[in-house]
Amino acid sequence: MLGKVSLNPLEKTLQFFEQKFFPEISAHQTLPSTEGSFSPFPENMHGDIQGILRETGIESLYSHQADAFQKIKNGDNTVIVSQTASGKTLSFWLPILDEYLKASYPFSVLLLYPTKALSRDQEGTLNKLMEGVVSERKLGTFDGDTPREERSLLQRSADFILTNPDMLHAGILPNHNRRWRNFLSRLKYIVIDEVHTYRGVYGSHTANVLRRLQRVCELHGSKPQFICSSATVGNPKEHVEALFQKPFSVVDMDGAPKPERDLYLTNPPLIKGHGDTYFRKGPASVAIPLIRKATLEGVRTICFCKARQQVERLYRAVTDGHHGLKDKVKPYRGGLLPNERRQLERDLFDGKITTIITTNALELGIDIGDLQLAILCGHPGTVASFWQQAGRVGRKGKRATIIFIGRNSPVDQYLVNNPEFITDAPIERAWLNADNPYIFLQHLPCMAQEYPLREEEPLCEPLLLQESKKVLLEEGTLKDVEGDLRYNGSHFPSRGVNLRGMTDYNIEIFHKGVVIGEIDPIGARGTLYKDAIYQHLGKRYMSLNLDLEKKLCEVGEVNVDYYTEAVWEGRVEMTDVLEKKDFLQFGDVYVNRQPKLFKKIRERSYENIGYGPITLDPFEYETTGLCLLPNEEWQKELDKVDKRLKAGSLYGLAYLLRRTAPGFCMGSTEDIQTDVSLTHENENWKSALYLYDAHEGGVGHSEKIYDLFSEALDLCQKIIDSCPCKWGCPSCVPPLPPGVQDEDLEQWLIETNTSLASTKSLLTNIKKGKIVIPKIETSKRKNEISLTPPPEAKELIKLQHRLGKAAKSLNKKREREH
Repeated sequence: MLGKVSLNPLEKTLQFFEQKFFPEISAHQTLPSTEGSFSPFPENMHGDIQGILRETGIESLYSHQADAFQKIKNGDNTVIVSQTASGKTLSFWLPILDEYLKASYPFSVLLLYPTKALSRDQEGTLNKLMEGVVSERKLGTFDGDTPREERSLLQRSADFILTNPDMLHAGILPNHNRRWRNFLSRLKYIVIDEVHTYRGVYGSHTANVLRRLQRVCELHGSKPQFICSSATVGNPKEHVEALFQKPFSVVDMDGAPKPERDLYLTNPPLIKGHGDTYFRKGPASVAIPLIRKATLEGVRTICFCKARQQVERLYRAVTDGHHGLKDKVKPYRGGLLPNERRQLERDLFDGKITTIITTNALELGIDIGDLQLAILCGHPGTVASFWQQAGRVGRKGKRATIIFIGRNSPVDQYLVNNPEFITDAPIERAWLNADNPYIFLQHLPCMAQEYPLREEEPLCEPLLLQESKKVLLEEGTLKDVEGDLRYNGSHFPSRGVNLRGMTDYNIEIFHKGVVIGEIDPIGARGTLYKDAIYQHLGKRYMSLNLDLEKKLCEVGEVNVDYYTEAVWEGRVEMTDVLEKKDFLQFGDVYVNRQPKLFKKIRERSYENIGYGPITLDPFEYETTGLCLLPNEEWQKELDKVDKRLKAGSLYGLAYLLRRTAPGFCMGSTEDIQTDVSLTHENENWKSALYLYDAHEGGVGHSEKIYDLFSEALDLCQKIIDSCPCKWGCPSCVPPLPPGVQDEDLEQWLIETNTSLASTKSLLTNIKKGKIVIPKIETSKRKNEISLTPPPEAKELIKLQHRLGKAAKSLNKKREREH
């Protein structure tokens, strides 16, 4: 009789998952392991470093580590591209430490990381690598969480400083001559980790910060060498050369072995709701029992959610009624206080926490250890992010598992039904433009404050520099002092330049006089309106008083079985047409985003149990954008067939344009917004497609698209023509593009090929002037749209919507009278 096969904890967890969710598993792929390529220690590597490596069990280097060692030692600016958990930190740290030990006088090194969590993690990793080689502690992190006393110590004595671009921009460079002279005068290496994150507007801002850094280093007599690394960027050499405006060598022959990994795609079931309608269960229906089982088995697990409050709800659902799990399962997200983040990170790295439920805050290269199971609750938005999250497991060479759970969204549903898309899709390319005039103009006063502007600045484009000087002189931001152009202001100009978005402050959330969290003012409007439920570390609070001017929100602890969700309304309007050609307009655009009402949704069942109004002021800003008005004859012919065809085409083209635009304007999808909205023309209201900059005042992206609109349409046409799908997909136009809010239109789009067919028709009309009536086919698939609210709730939403508009109009009158 054969003995019973003993399963390890991960195998037990997967057996449970496969048995319980067998009908929901749409695909299972085994990603094969690969053997590594190794090289002996370089002969010119310091003997002490070789000894430390051997003590830790390392007898050779991966081939890419050896290649990086020689290129960096040769003085090349170097970008290292290799998979997650492939030893990129060692790739750049070994040659730097080798040079440090051989140097006759200690030099300094600046290491930039995009997030605080990553820099703190790397501080611990680098300290361990330095132990036994460097006797004194010469390394520390300088960010917003660093105490004042520690900052002074770092400025005086540190040789290795970890920070982020924001702190470099607002803290180090403005004070370079008083507090950082010693560190910057000795600066030999600048390391940029996760370089793929510096794209679009954020990347363009960072490129100008690095331009300022190089200028200041030159003033202090140093000329640093640059080293970058990333696991997920489609155009590494092009990207880093745009970021630094320097030539780079590329190390991309990845020699690290890959463990075998299992990839499961899971689709929660359709269940019958009210009447004959069906709705799909959420990812939590799979994630909750799976997390409980994995935690009880001791399987080190990370679960990714799309939003902060989803993290909190999932954590609460997992631990409700299972108090023994509360010490082993924890939530991690933005908005936590620094001491809470640090404690969670320590407990996670030390193994006290078995399972962490997180947003993308833990997506980037943090070495959490021997994680074996990654659960992705919905697609994170990009191929790069998907593999970054999946790459959190299997980092110690052990077999690992990735389980993707689809949401009831068009992109997720396509992925779970077309698994080859995930494994075959290429990593996105990263774009930025250091010479974007809108961004460059913001950094020029910072340069002048740091050191008077010279006639020529080597890293600045000459014409852009001269024209920008004229503008700033005319408005008084710069002044001429005996031939030097100096900053003419009483405050640091860096304070008015936000690298990451439109707001540079947070709303503090307090309970009984104690601050428990923070959130940006835009997020606060959709999270902390009166009577909103705010979840924090497993507790529920109700928002009592949100004061946006004082930047405070008071909350009170409550015990309720529901959460709240805001319903937003957006309005886009072109206020001034600056240019016009054929069907296209470009000009100033007014954007208004406002949460109008909130829904109360019961935990677990997701049943709508009530509604309430939201009376906050809208978030509004002026930017620049373009407006596309389709040909009237084309619209009339399509309206004869079905008026919904026109809407399908506009939403479809909006989806395509937003994803192709970054390649033309050196931006990213986060920097560009699209909307289908009404516009007023010749005393008539017409539907129009808007594409605008998602930054106040504009950053020139939409203007570039306006100039190259014909080329952008050509690319959209090529994408549609080359895609093999029949009904539409995320690669071209999904059946239900984002932004559609009309329930009847949603239903029709999902059941037909309208989005794809009508978008083709619109492109044909714009490019060739022909009117082609789209051929609409109906899908045989079961209705999968969620229609859970009872019919009377729809009327209530409409009533609240109308009342909200009336209240807004009344408030405007009151404000004028006041």
